[in-house]
Amino acid sequence: MRSRPFVVGFLTVAVVATTLLRFLNQKSSASPRILGATVTTLAKTTARELKVIHPPQRNVVPNPNIQAQAVYLIDVESGYPLYAYNENEPVAIASTTKIMTAIIALESYQMDEVVTVSQSAAQAIGSNINLVEGEKITVDSLIKGLLIQSGNDAAIALAEHMTNERFVDAMNEKARLLSLTETKFKDPAGLDDTGHASARDLGILAAYALRNDAIRGIAHLKSAVVSSVDQKNVHQLETSNRLLKEDHPLYLADATGLKTGFTPEAGHSLVASAERNGHQVVSVVLGTAENTTEASAKESRKLLLWALNGFSW
Repeated sequence: MRSRPFVVGFLTVAVVATTLLRFLNQKSSASPRILGATVTTLAKTTARELKVIHPPQRNVVPNPNIQAQAVYLIDVESGYPLYAYNENEPVAIASTTKIMTAIIALESYQMDEVVTVSQSAAQAIGSNINLVEGEKITVDSLIKGLLIQSGNDAAIALAEHMTNERFVDAMNEKARLLSLTETKFKDPAGLDDTGHASARDLGILAAYALRNDAIRGIAHLKSAVVSSVDQKNVHQLETSNRLLKEDHPLYLADATGLKTGFTPEAGHSLVASAERNGHQVVSVVLGTAENTTEASAKESRKLLLWALNGFSW
């Protein structure tokens, strides 16, 4: 008669052990979570490499009133969102698309790789760096034309180097891998307004882009001169980002670059980054209420200054 409690106890232990093993297996097979474009997979990281990231602390600074269709502000290091308005709504993003174009080009080509400019690239509408059909130019020069002067011709030339269709597919696949759930790219320049993304998605994308040394090095440039490999075609580049222009009233000394955007449908937009004391933030301002060429820089400047003055790390 004494064997009954023993059997029941044994069965209880077995059930608990089985449940625990199932739980552990489920936990270990879970997919890594993306937070601010930072993927953490503990199984592949040693304790020595782990870094404790503290959330930003609010200082007493009045909240800004940002006049735009969608807004997002993110702390690059931790991925913490600092400010958000309508951040999950997919909207037309115009030339801010070129952040992804630069990423795909850098992850697919060598910087010294030579691209031959096609007729369609040379005849691209809108903002251009005046590429010439048949011109041979490096990927490095095209990415500078893309990010500094927002060259649509540079974007198309980069895409056609592997075929436009494959390039756009790669853009959308990268968006999927980064869990940019409200993003759909239709072309490498952002001319097709049926392409879209949310402000949150663009914030995550920009934070990811800033981890690339080449993008970070080019995005902050105010101007540059690039040329074809035979030096016959010279292209003077000037930034379209007013936050970087020292002679402009909206100049922000902390600004480190990234990408402007405009089409009549999308309105004026800007994905901007700024850094102070080694700490970086990214603001996304899409479709400003004010329809002027300076509106996106004005709203972004307010948001970035609020972040830099209103938080400490």
